[in-house]
Amino acid sequence: MEHESSEHNAHIGPNAHLPDPSIWPFVAGLAIMFLTAALVWWARVEDQRSLSGPLLGASAAITLGAVAGWAYEDGRMRQKARQHEEQAQAAARRTQVITFAIAEGQLEASVGENGIIDVIQQAHDDLRAAPGFEDFRINISSTEDGPSQVIVETTWSTEDDLAAFEETQHAILDLISQHPDEVLAGSTQTFDMQVVRDTKDTSVRYSLGAAVSLFGALLVGGFAVGAGLNLFTSEAKGGETVSPLRQELGPFADTITIKASSFDYEEITLPPGVDFTMTLDNQDDSVAHNIIFFQGDEAAANQPILEGCINGCDSDGVQVRTELATGIIQHTFTFTTPPPGRYAFWCDVHPDTMTGILVVSEDATLPGAMPSTEDAAGENASAEGTEEE
Repeated sequence: MEHESSEHNAHIGPNAHLPDPSIWPFVAGLAIMFLTAALVWWARVEDQRSLSGPLLGASAAITLGAVAGWAYEDGRMRQKARQHEEQAQAAARRTQVITFAIAEGQLEASVGENGIIDVIQQAHDDLRAAPGFEDFRINISSTEDGPSQVIVETTWSTEDDLAAFEETQHAILDLISQHPDEVLAGSTQTFDMQVVRDTKDTSVRYSLGAAVSLFGALLVGGFAVGAGLNLFTSEAKGGETVSPLRQELGPFADTITIKASSFDYEEITLPPGVDFTMTLDNQDDSVAHNIIFFQGDEAAANQPILEGCINGCDSDGVQVRTELATGIIQHTFTFTTPPPGRYAFWCDVHPDTMTGILVVSEDATLPGAMPSTEDAAGENASAEGTEEE
């Protein structure tokens, strides 16, 4: 087993300053748009210059004020960036990357029950309980011929937190050593690295942002000029054409699909007190995912998990939580929907990118359910009444 470490002396700590969100580019863009519209009005409609003149002057004043505010904000951000740069802390997060090879012909056994991949995935609960643990990822590069490569990555708040976990009996390296038949001998390597938060110099970032914002403002202003010219030189045509938005997703039925470590539905709506069967369709090859529903609208490791599972959940318990499974795979489970409210859900392995909200409402209907006979009769009666009028 080889152990390699690499550190970067220069880094930007967790308190490093990035440019703050600013409303001034948006205000400047709107000001230029209004200035252009007022200029077109003033130039094209001579008999209304008593109105367009003051509006043109006001628009010019707003534009100058927006540009001045933008310049002031840029100076403030530069000063703040310098202060953070001077106060950068030496401590940084740590990432441990462990690579090993699955022996030829052992891939199926490794991902099966009590295989090395299965054991590492089950160790995620131990990782979550460890002080300083932040993130956990497994990637498998499977091949038909020859060994398959596995990369296990864990991220920790400090180097001491990582070292403390490595001293336990649940360390990833200890688990790997317990599966000599599946892991290719001599293939295990460990890399302990310091997390570096890379960011460009504020002045460069601002220059690029200023150029893009100015170009966007001029583009919007150009459209305003064209619209103004067409408004005063063309006759109005009757009718109105509305281009409907193309929706990539239809209404939620019963399946949440995972692609590129993202849920396709980030909000689903169900009625309360019904037994609902849902399918989690993991389309990420060789990436482990699951779904967990919490008892409130906040998703966090220390929040209570929603109960009411009937079957198909992790360890056949009552918690509405599926087991971690490596794609491509479908997982179906049934649970009783809770009382009306908002309930957060996430993927246990990717809590920063895979999140959503379950909305339980008395007014909601089961996905795919037809309107009741009474509702349909009421709608027909309303329609007939409208026709008689």
